[in-house]
Amino acid sequence: MDRFVKQKKHAVNKLNMSVSVGDADEGIISLLSRINSLGDYYTTSSCAGRIQLFQDVGSKADNQQIACWHRTVKPAEVLLAYRKVSGVLYFKCEPPIIHVAARTVEAAQKLLVAARESGFKHSGIQSVKDERVMVELASTESLDAPVADDKRRLVTDDYIKYLVRLANKKHRRSQEKIRKLENSLKKQPI
Repeated sequence: MDRFVKQKKHAVNKLNMSVSVGDADEGIISLLSRINSLGDYYTTSSCAGRIQLFQDVGSKADNQQIACWHRTVKPAEVLLAYRKVSGVLYFKCEPPIIHVAARTVEAAQKLLVAARESGFKHSGIQSVKDERVMVELASTESLDAPVADDKRRLVTDDYIKYLVRLANKKHRRSQEKIRKLENSLKKQPI
């Protein structure tokens, strides 16, 4: 068994374990399974996109997620978490990010074409090694806004509700791109 096949087997087993215990993002499992079913590819760390409240305390090691959702959210969920925090707090929406190992540069290029045609515009080859080519598929649906500074709220509840509506719209758009890429890979396997 060659090294790529061994690495793929390990990565797929790890994903299956995450799925079985509920640690994998529901909104991306089907796409990851589709990619993993293709001979020249396997997925590594991936995220379906998320909406979060993120506390920046000035040190990367000490910064923390206050709340994180890999789905659309209700304003009340965000407002509840927002009221409990001190320090600099950001409301963030992050797009999907999918890391894929490809067997060859040619295979990586085929995946990138399919991904870009599906709306993953910030995608590219991250590294090239003898045993694999790492590809990152990323989209553009991001939002990053400071909402509190050291227990001082910077925005109103109405503005939080506005950010939630905007983030939910971006998250739904991200999910559409995930489905579009999966359908593309079903119709014309690479």
